[in-house]
Amino acid sequence: MRRVLWIIPLVVAMGCNQHKEELAKALADAQALAAEKDSLITEVLETSKFVNSVNEELAKARTTVVTTAANSDAGTPAERDRAARTAALERVTALVSRLNETEQRLEQSSQRAKSLSGKNTALLRQIEEYKSSVDSLQASAERTEAQLRSVIDSQSTQIAGLNQQLDTARTQNQQLTVQTVALRDTVGNLVHYKNTVYYIAGTEEELLKKGVVVKEGHKFLFFGGKQLHVSRDLDPSAFTAVDKTTATSISLPDHEYKVISRQDLNYADSSSVKDGMLHGPTLKINQPDSFWSNSRYLVLVEN
Repeated sequence: MRRVLWIIPLVVAMGCNQHKEELAKALADAQALAAEKDSLITEVLETSKFVNSVNEELAKARTTVVTTAANSDAGTPAERDRAARTAALERVTALVSRLNETEQRLEQSSQRAKSLSGKNTALLRQIEEYKSSVDSLQASAERTEAQLRSVIDSQSTQIAGLNQQLDTARTQNQQLTVQTVALRDTVGNLVHYKNTVYYIAGTEEELLKKGVVVKEGHKFLFFGGKQLHVSRDLDPSAFTAVDKTTATSISLPDHEYKVISRQDLNYADSSSVKDGMLHGPTLKINQPDSFWSNSRYLVLVEN
């Protein structure tokens, strides 16, 4: 009997200890459940803020194409537009990555919410709504990303073609420039050649010695005789070269000269000509083109 009375308190004590452990475990579970709910609610609130900002981010990414291209001064319009779209694509790609991370977190939150005691229906419904919003935004962002990539690829092809055309145009322009310079030189040389004339004045002996004039003809007894003529093979270096368009007045030693070359003195100043002879010290030419038309070489022999 005494042994039975001793066992009863022991059993009661053991029952109390077990009840305390169950209460402690229940309290710990309740605290963990409350912490998990708080954590989920915090994540849902953060997701809500993120979802609300996604549309703004997408709008910023789209407007980046316009504002960046408008504010940039570097490159051609096509290159500036491509750079703007590349910047927008980077923004959208980052946004798609964030959406993927958010979707994963929402899925984890959904699983955790389902494991909570009592399955918080309102919390699960809110998480599912955000998941739906994220899926819709993700699809929109991916479409925007694909469109930007397509436009950038197309612009890259167009820019490559334009650069090739530009290189071709530059090459052609360089060739044209070389041809133009060569043609200008040719024209300049032709004009210089056309306008360059030569004159020489001296005694018969001096001109014969220089090979500018020769004596031609035959003499028999006292009949006939040799005449003074301009040489058929003239050396321009023996003459003084002038531009006929500017040298309309030629200075000479003050002598009387006979013109044995083919210039027509009718186109010279009459004050310089008398009885078919030219008088120094100045030969004034009134009509250069006509005066020099018969010969570019003027030979004057002192009388």
